Amino acid sequence: MATDTSPQTEQTDLEPAGTSADVVAGLNRLIADATVFYQKVRHYHWNVTGPHFYTLHDEFEEIYEFWSDAIDELAERLRTVDETPVHTLADILDLTELEEDAGTPQADAMVRRVVADLNALDVCIQDVAEKAEAADDTGTVTVLEDLSEQIEEDLWMLRAWLDEG
Repeated sequence: MATDTSPQTEQTDLEPAGTSADVVAGLNRLIADATVFYQKVRHYHWNVTGPHFYTLHDEFEEIYEFWSDAIDELAERLRTVDETPVHTLADILDLTELEEDAGTPQADAMVRRVVADLNALDVCIQDVAEKAEAADDTGTVTVLEDLSEQIEEDLWMLRAWLDEG
């Protein structure tokens, strides 16, 4: 009886699981969008004025701190599956679907823009989550579900603020 001496390609627990190219592209787009969003909210945190200064200054800080951590988690997810996250500002600006805000709008316009961007981020997250589910990439799905839950909470808070009149 002959012994099989061909190299085995069996995956071990030490090797990255991998994911689909669509998921990698989607995660990089999400990193780009999240980075532009992070900077926009940070800009609003620095520059908000008016009677709601303290409330919005604190809320914007909470939001941008969350997204700073989220960007890191998304990038680390890509590294976990042996991929390279987008990392230059030029590439981020090429990939993003969100717009930067060079102006300094009034507080209510800031909140409306943050709400619009959160909605856009959630659409991107749902798209990537569907692709990750199709690729059986449960690790990415879990990360994206957590992001979506935070967006839901932030949207609730910001929409309630807009109703203050």
